[in-house]
Amino acid sequence: MLRLIALSVAPIALSLCVASTAVAADQPIAGLREPARVTVDGEGISHVVATNDHDLYFMQGWVHAGERLFQMDYNRRLASGTLAELLGPAALPTDVQLRTLGMRRSAERSYDAASPFFRAVVEAYTEGVNARLAALKALPPEYGALHLTVAPWTPVDSILMGKLLAFSLAFELDIDRTLALGSYIQAFKLGAFGPVSDPEVRGGVLYAQDLWRSAAFEPNATVPDAMMARHAGGRENDQRGMERAHEGLHSDDHAALMREYVERVRDIPVFHGILKHEHRGNSNLWAVSGRLTRDGRPLLANDPHLNAPTPSVFYPMGLDNGEPVFGSSVAGTPGIIHGYNRWIAWGSTNNLVDVTDTFAEQVVPMPCAKPAEAPCFATLYKGALEPVMKIPETFRKNVGGALEIVPPGTVVSVPPAAPVAIPPFTLVMPRRDLGPIISLDQATGAALSVQYVGNGPTQELEAFLLMNRARNLHDFKDALQRFDVGAQNFVYIDVHGNIAYFTSGEIPVREDLQAGTVNGVPPWFVRNGQGGNEWLPATHRQPHQASAYEVLPFHELPHIINPPAGYFVNANNDPSGVTRDNNPLNQLRPGGGISYTAYSWKAGFRVARIEKRLREYLQTGDRRVSFDEMQAIQADVVMHDGEVFTPYIVRAFDRALSDPSADAQLHALAADPGVAEAVGRLRGWDRSAPSGITQGYDAADVAGALQPPSASEVQTSVAASIYAAWRSRMLSTVINGSIAGMPAPDDFDSLAALRNLLDNFATNGGIGASGVNFFAVPSIAAPADRRDFVILSSLRGGLDLLATPAFFGSANQNDYRWGRLHRIEFAHPMGSPFSIPPAGGAFPAPLAGVRGIPTDGGFQTVDASSHNARGKAPDDFMYTVAPAHRTVVEARRGDMQAKSIWPGGTSGILGSPNYAQFVARYLANDSVTTRLGNDEVVRERAEVQKYVPAE
Repeated sequence: MLRLIALSVAPIALSLCVASTAVAADQPIAGLREPARVTVDGEGISHVVATNDHDLYFMQGWVHAGERLFQMDYNRRLASGTLAELLGPAALPTDVQLRTLGMRRSAERSYDAASPFFRAVVEAYTEGVNARLAALKALPPEYGALHLTVAPWTPVDSILMGKLLAFSLAFELDIDRTLALGSYIQAFKLGAFGPVSDPEVRGGVLYAQDLWRSAAFEPNATVPDAMMARHAGGRENDQRGMERAHEGLHSDDHAALMREYVERVRDIPVFHGILKHEHRGNSNLWAVSGRLTRDGRPLLANDPHLNAPTPSVFYPMGLDNGEPVFGSSVAGTPGIIHGYNRWIAWGSTNNLVDVTDTFAEQVVPMPCAKPAEAPCFATLYKGALEPVMKIPETFRKNVGGALEIVPPGTVVSVPPAAPVAIPPFTLVMPRRDLGPIISLDQATGAALSVQYVGNGPTQELEAFLLMNRARNLHDFKDALQRFDVGAQNFVYIDVHGNIAYFTSGEIPVREDLQAGTVNGVPPWFVRNGQGGNEWLPATHRQPHQASAYEVLPFHELPHIINPPAGYFVNANNDPSGVTRDNNPLNQLRPGGGISYTAYSWKAGFRVARIEKRLREYLQTGDRRVSFDEMQAIQADVVMHDGEVFTPYIVRAFDRALSDPSADAQLHALAADPGVAEAVGRLRGWDRSAPSGITQGYDAADVAGALQPPSASEVQTSVAASIYAAWRSRMLSTVINGSIAGMPAPDDFDSLAALRNLLDNFATNGGIGASGVNFFAVPSIAAPADRRDFVILSSLRGGLDLLATPAFFGSANQNDYRWGRLHRIEFAHPMGSPFSIPPAGGAFPAPLAGVRGIPTDGGFQTVDASSHNARGKAPDDFMYTVAPAHRTVVEARRGDMQAKSIWPGGTSGILGSPNYAQFVARYLANDSVTTRLGNDEVVRERAEVQKYVPAE
């Protein structure tokens, strides 16, 4: 596939102006203090060597700006709410929402509060970026299409990059859950599920126990040995808060605002992971102690799952000013985010803790101090008025071109008029740590506000810089306590033989929970903002705390050092098991109060597979795990939900044929030749998901050889397609079909709900705790017959879907190759020809004319490639969230060993040989050996660039 991509990109690239800076020996740069050099190794990866901190980060900024300038500019504008000034009026809805949320305001607060160390680093980095801007002979080709130049970089822009990444991982709204709960209660009141005497309670039970369960798909999946005593000391049977989830719901005015806000942001890409949690960044990590590894040294594996754009999120890089560090950096920010040095290695996964609350507010007009400032507003809090701050806003857009009367590239102000509502100001609330009012109905005064840990002067970028320099556990733990938002699970190993797991991030303490109760609805719903649900002001400040509010101490967060099990795993699952009983509010803090960190971690799919694979290695052969086996686990494409649900399909079919008392309709389904054939395929299926498409994604393709799939791979891919189609129809029938058009839970929760119903069918007969019959088939009486009929009719429906012209256009199941559906496109904000592959890219039959690249993998496989579990169209089975890097490290004293791979390439300049140099190996789960320090790099170097201070 690498060969095919190169053929399709290169002809387009030749006609574009490519940015470059001619590099001669001893090139002088204004701002550099001492001689420095950049060695580009044989893989196209840059390694900066400098003699002091200033020059190290100066040169990192120089390199980033040379390779990823458009990406840096795009992301700072996205986070600042000024994207329309780059891309034009279509970006105005995004600008309005991101300006309201105020990431740039919070980045400015972070810069003002930064330590002298961090300020010096980010300012040196900024100098390097701007030096490269001044030296460029041509801007990247995107700017030719936009007719724009580039504004100078600022330190706040770098902080914004961190804020944007944290926002994508941590920000929530609680609106979808609130609307779902309200609709369930209303449905019971209207008799949609039959007459009941307690519709409020039934609606809450339908939400919490049947559909939007707190317990994950694998509720017992935790970090081995991590703080289980904390769970055991809780209140196992106390349902406090859960049984009252219906209390404190909001007025019709507020509910209307919630629905309107969701519609307003639904199509804005940056909100996709906020509105649909299965689209949010995820990750895998695990570590194995040296006593369980083949070579007797600790091993670490990490692959963070983020959106997979072109260029890729991470930029691989080495930094060396006497103490080398290598890993994945983010263009626009100094330092290494995930990586290793001579002493330690680290990585992380997203923790999914609850650090955002949305509040229903009542806003009233109030007199202004000066008439020119009108209008002015206040909110009601405990019956008193509290003024809100008003921040004037001016929005601009890039206009011009063939249909405009102004020159191309002209940026003009946008008046507050249709078709996009342009607000003249943003309202922020001091009580909410300057959090914004995101929606306001001035006629009724109903409003929604948001409080988010990321609004504060957070210092997560400094935490990463200190990790880069850490030599031991003490140093690493100290750095973690500066990591404030975008809470992560961290994996750590070192040359001293330690392995460790930590949770880090500032998690707010809510006043009602600390008092041991729940005021109205719990924190995962929109809460009443007029008193009783506040974040407590900080009275026990933690080391390096950024937030002005009380946060959980570092020692109360899940962690484990050298676990007795000899390994640990986290794949965004509940690390300490607090939700495995489906109740997140029955744990106590050591000093009193309810310990609450999140409603649900939702996962459990990938962690189950990783732990299963580890145990297999530890229980067979030499009972040790090797470096190669760690990489093999990262490449696992078994769908864990397929392991759970496929036996139900096979048993339903077998029972329909063998049980003479089974319903006639069930017999007829089992007699259907297509159903029988499909069950036969699923019976022998190993639950893996190869593409089944001819492709050149292995190392042999570098030499130009395409590797056709084996016959068994083709048949396995067919089974994967059939199962995915069954899953789609089963969820649409059992979950969506049972609640008659009301809000349905996301894919994670829906599959957890389905498993709970099936696993407990012997006692519940398919009827939920709420009394809703999820397997209702009016013409069939016996519960087991209804269940099996729904299972097999979903299989029949899946086959019908696959046979449609939009899919395979054939009833021949041999045609149903998974790669025809399961594809990825590494999309660029400006589309083709910048995306990988570009539109019209060449593909081998039978994929001519199909968008994207066919790949192995599937829903929540370890090799992350999740798609819409309810897919109804071929493109629904494409995926956009994927490993942003895959890394395995062995902690060897004096000789750390590491291999990594990234999607895309190092360069963001279309036409560069490094624009897509890793794609083929990335999709094949191949990797490159990475180099640490000058001695290692020189052996593999391709080019040395020397720089000296300008006189």
